[in-house]
Amino acid sequence: MRFAYEAVDADGQRARGQLQAADERAALRALAARGLTALSLAEQSEPLATNAHRRIGGADRALTVRQLAGLIEGGVTLPDALRSVAQSGTHAAVTRELTAVHAALDAGEPLDRAFARAPRLWPAVERQVVVAGAEAGDLARVLSRLADHLEERDALRGRLLGAMIYPALVGVVALGVIIALLVFVMPQIVAAFAQTRQQLPWLTRSLIALADLLRGGGAWLTLAALAVVIVVAVAWFRRRGIAVLRRLALIGPLLQSADEVRLLSTLAMLVESAVPLPRAMQAAALTARIPDNARRLHAARTLIERGSAVTEAFADAQALDGMSLELLRHGEAVGGVAAAFAKAAQLKRQSLERRLQWFATLVEPLLILVLGGIVLLLVLAVMLPIVTLNSAIR
Repeated sequence: MRFAYEAVDADGQRARGQLQAADERAALRALAARGLTALSLAEQSEPLATNAHRRIGGADRALTVRQLAGLIEGGVTLPDALRSVAQSGTHAAVTRELTAVHAALDAGEPLDRAFARAPRLWPAVERQVVVAGAEAGDLARVLSRLADHLEERDALRGRLLGAMIYPALVGVVALGVIIALLVFVMPQIVAAFAQTRQQLPWLTRSLIALADLLRGGGAWLTLAALAVVIVVAVAWFRRRGIAVLRRLALIGPLLQSADEVRLLSTLAMLVESAVPLPRAMQAAALTARIPDNARRLHAARTLIERGSAVTEAFADAQALDGMSLELLRHGEAVGGVAAAFAKAAQLKRQSLERRLQWFATLVEPLLILVLGGIVLLLVLAVMLPIVTLNSAIR
């Protein structure tokens, strides 16, 4: 519940604002904890913001975490930092989540339970990082590291999506242009050949028949069918698309590398934040997009809990490749497991970025060849009747 209050502090200064609390009594306790005496307290209806229930994007989460890190580094307490960022935020969903955490802390709830009240802004992995940083007394640095992690992950996701969306977008635009040529341009060009009463080549006749079908309402049916196919494909992709894409020669390795980068960077961040390795592995497995990777990480965690060495557990479970295992073996020997995970993630990220560049370099010529072949068919459909007519005149 949200309450609007007017209160006075010990110096007689009046203060107005809003706070989130379970009930009126909890709101009064929260004001008293701030050293305020309530003059008026009124329950407020929840704001009908259009983005209040929207998904919180990676950029918004990273910005929120970085703002909190800056305030805490400047000496502001965590509750005051939460309230300040919530009041200055422009994203209603972020404001609601931060207000819920602030209200829970004011009500005396433990840190992990308080942050659990904002699952969209603080999922399980990020929540463990914050709690570990607070327990270690280094919350500002941990939050800053978390913001870096979120920004890097968001940038990597953007590059990966861009590499896959670009060919699909070009294909859809090219299909629209081809349909427009068949419907509006092709019939006018070949209509003149119909008056010669000559037998038109089969390619020209086929394209004329296709153009007539599209002009007779088939174009709208084609677009409607295409829209249905896209909707069904998106729904299907959310359920089983990753498993299918992994089998593709070009896209599969990209997805695997991206998932490995996500797991390694998450492990590095958690271990660096003083989260115990088995718990860090359990949390990192939640971020995996490929089920096999999560299963291998769980298997390695089980081996570590049974007493195996870290590197041996990862090797037996086949959770890391040879390069990452070598880095982990050295890190385990010198007590730098977090640094080993971070270095492996960095090398994997660099390799993935080179693969993405290679993928874009390969896809663009393929698109040009396909579109060039379609244009060639259209040109042949126009030129073949001319060649046939010249041969008949001679």
